[in-house]
Amino acid sequence: MSNVMNQAQVESAVDTSDVPRVGARELALALKILSAGNGLLLPNVTLSDEDLRRVEQDFWMISPRARVRKVAVLLRFRSFLAACQTRHVNELIARHGQAALVIALEAAAKMRLNAKWGFNPHKMARAMSEALAAAAETLVPEGQTAAA
Repeated sequence: MSNVMNQAQVESAVDTSDVPRVGARELALALKILSAGNGLLLPNVTLSDEDLRRVEQDFWMISPRARVRKVAVLLRFRSFLAACQTRHVNELIARHGQAALVIALEAAAKMRLNAKWGFNPHKMARAMSEALAAAAETLVPEGQTAAA
């Protein structure tokens, strides 16, 4: 009986050295809760622990996902917020607005995450820059400039 119990605990635990990937929409839901339903707004101020607890409590009640998935989303969300406060990521979001924020959410959903160290902000900024450049290329046909 004890062996079965330990196996269930191991299967339901989140590996904090490699947090499972989640959907960008799940992170966007947490961000919408933080933004009080005003779209995907990223506050430029440091958030209080009370703000984060409110988001976590609301997300926990709203999300239909399993407990392990919810924990993974919330761990990624906290690390996403920390990465967005770094200079490179913050500048990309300030320069490109909503498009960069969506790309940052997509990157945060897929990137490797160690919960102790968080996201590597340089890797996140590089992934965002590459995605923004690729999006710009699809908007401008090859051989033409944006001014043409």
